[in-house]
Amino acid sequence: RKTNELQIKDLNYYQADINLIGGWAKKFDLIECCGVLHHLASPTEGWRNLEALLNSGGLMKIALYSELARQDIVRLRREIAVAGLGGDPQAMRAFRARLFDDPGLRDSALAQSGDFYSLSAFRDLLFHVQEHRFTLPLIAAALDRLGLDFCGFEMTDQRSLAAFRARHPDPAALVDLDLWHGFETDHPMTFSGMYQFWCQKIE
Repeated sequence: RKTNELQIKDLNYYQADINLIGGWAKKFDLIECCGVLHHLASPTEGWRNLEALLNSGGLMKIALYSELARQDIVRLRREIAVAGLGGDPQAMRAFRARLFDDPGLRDSALAQSGDFYSLSAFRDLLFHVQEHRFTLPLIAAALDRLGLDFCGFEMTDQRSLAAFRARHPDPAALVDLDLWHGFETDHPMTFSGMYQFWCQKIE
């Protein structure tokens, strides 16, 4: 609708299953996939399918959940599973209300998340039927297998970025996932909003 309204003539839309697009002949210079791969049965297969569509030298933006940053969510998801809570609106609202009565959670980073206050976002946060989480060593290994170079994070928390740069002033450190892993280990909530990063297909 907006395309027609703005009279854009050179934009094409496609809708497809990410698990079935690996054989497409169409190639792209830029691919963004944020908040999708970690909900697939096999995130690495979905990522491989996207990589197959990326031109040599092309750029890709990926967003994945952090294992370290989501430990509170892991615990709550386990509680939800044990209680057999469904994803219906009434059950979700009741569970959210109970969380607000927990002093330990009411003032936590989890309760400060914007996802807490929209029912659809709250479903994605805690009630999604499938979730995979990653560590930076796992991401580094996946990038190596896929022939992708890490280009750097998109950081929403500038304080974490400043703290990392204070610890590692060499500009090359910004693309060193081993150094970032050490930093995240010491500061587990660094990527509470997901790892969001750019990578490039090796020419």
